[in-house]
Amino acid sequence: MAGHSAPRLAVIAGQGDLPLRLARTVSRQGREVALGTIGETRQQIKAANCTEVAMVGKVRRPSLAQLRPDAHAVKLLARAVGKGDDALLRVIASFFEEDGISMVPVDRLMPDHVMPEGILAGAIDATAQADIDCGQAVLERLGDSDIGQAIVVQDQRILAIEAAEGTDEMLARCHGLIDVSAAPAIFLKCAKLAQDRRLDIPVIGTDTLRRAAAAGIGVIACEAGGVLLSESPDILWQEADRLGLSVIGI
Repeated sequence: MAGHSAPRLAVIAGQGDLPLRLARTVSRQGREVALGTIGETRQQIKAANCTEVAMVGKVRRPSLAQLRPDAHAVKLLARAVGKGDDALLRVIASFFEEDGISMVPVDRLMPDHVMPEGILAGAIDATAQADIDCGQAVLERLGDSDIGQAIVVQDQRILAIEAAEGTDEMLARCHGLIDVSAAPAIFLKCAKLAQDRRLDIPVIGTDTLRRAAAAGIGVIACEAGGVLLSESPDILWQEADRLGLSVIGI
C-alpha cells in the first residue's frame, strides 16, 4: 500500500465469530490482518510482520502446559500463578510488548460495535431501574476484586454474580431462581473498575440475549461504552424485540 499505511494487526482469536468480524472491519479500513490462536508465539506474530495485536473472543484460562512458553515466558507467567484472570492477561501483554508488539483495545478498532447509551429495545420502568442501580452498586464494590462482569437482580435481590464459570453458565443457573410472577429480572453487564481495556472487554451478542430470555430474564442493561457487541446493533435490538427483552445502555 502506498503512503503511510497502518501497522499490520495480529488478532489472537478466541471462540465465536467476533474475531472474524474484527478482521473484516479492519481490513475494510485498509489494514492487513493476521489471525492466530491463543497458543501461538510472539515469534510467529513477528514473522507475520505484525506490530500490533488485539485479543478478542471468548478465551478459557489456559494452563501453562497449553501455553507451551519458552523459559523467558515461564518467568513472566509465574507472576500470575495464584492470581486472577486480569493478572494473567497483563502478563501476556508484557510478553508481547517487550518484543515491540503493542496491545490494541478492540473497541478502538470497532467503535460501531460498542454499546450505546439509552433504551434500545422495550421499556424500562422504575422497578427495573431500581434493580439496575442495585446491581451497579454491587459490581462497583466488587470492581477491585477481579471477579465477574455480570450480575442478575430481581426485586433488589441478588440472584447471581458471574465468577469463573462465565456469563453463559451464570445465566443457566439463574433459571430456577427467577420468580416469574414478580417484576422482570435484570441482567447487568459492566466492565470492571480496574479493567485493562486492551486485554479484556465484556461482550454480549444474540446468544447472550437468547440465553437470558431462556433463563426468564426480562431486562438487559449494559455499560454504555464499556461493553462490546458481537453482532451489528440492528441485529441485536431486533432479536431483543423478538424475544420480548428490554435493553438499555447505562
